[in-house]
Amino acid sequence: MTNTYTILVADDTQENLKLVTEYLENDAKESQKNDEISFGYQILLAPNGEVALKIALKTEIDLLITDWEMPKMNGLELISAFQTDKKLRKIPIIMITGMYIAAENLKTALEKGAIDFISKPIHEMELVARVRSAIRLQESFKIIEEQKNKELSAKILHIQRQNEMLVEIDNEFSTLLKKIRKAEKENSDIEIESYVSELHQIKKTLKKNIDTEHDWENFQLRMQQNHPEFVQKLAVYEDLKPHELRFLTYLYIRMNDKEIARILNINYQSVRAYKSRVKKKLAIEDGVSLNDWIVSL
Repeated sequence: MTNTYTILVADDTQENLKLVTEYLENDAKESQKNDEISFGYQILLAPNGEVALKIALKTEIDLLITDWEMPKMNGLELISAFQTDKKLRKIPIIMITGMYIAAENLKTALEKGAIDFISKPIHEMELVARVRSAIRLQESFKIIEEQKNKELSAKILHIQRQNEMLVEIDNEFSTLLKKIRKAEKENSDIEIESYVSELHQIKKTLKKNIDTEHDWENFQLRMQQNHPEFVQKLAVYEDLKPHELRFLTYLYIRMNDKEIARILNINYQSVRAYKSRVKKKLAIEDGVSLNDWIVSL
């Protein structure tokens, strides 16, 4: 089985670009020969940081390998640009340099956002090992992130089931009230007594499901633990009402319109109208979808 990864290499020296490409292509061929889970690479090349950034903004990449010294935009500036973009900041970065190899340089690169550091001249075994390590680390992060979102979705489904139960109880209660009023008009004490018994049963069921708000508080706590940046940025919008905050949270964890309609106990079309109202309240530009906006927070 071959896993293909897109690697962007930024260096102003053609010789270095060719060398990194050659080493990675050799690794791909070697891993296929050894009958293991092989690494395949799609390698994108950039002569400087400015071009590399343009490529990264348009193309999904799995890893950035960048030289330190480059014209127009150097390696540190490129890393900083990655860190300011929500999509790019999650991409692992390996810094390569032949000049800045002291401990303080390594510290600077890591503080900027690089996860590894290779000094020139580049050795094939070292490059391959560090590239593989970075990719495996990134895959581990993705698995953890997916697991967190699954847990959040499971919690949402639990709240959804409780909401459905409460709606059912409300319907039963309304029906029973009508029966009681009818029995009162007919002066039927026996029927009234029977209906009162049913009311007590509904009350018991209601008590079992009364913790919906507590469940939402627990869910918010998990969001704070798993997505603190999102919670903090959303808190800036003080005009948002609690139900609007919930709605945006559901969008952030990638719930679709039908799922949101079920949990809010509204129809599918109402979700679209809800989106339109919230979008206006947030003053989001025309042409920008609310889904894209909330994910970019």
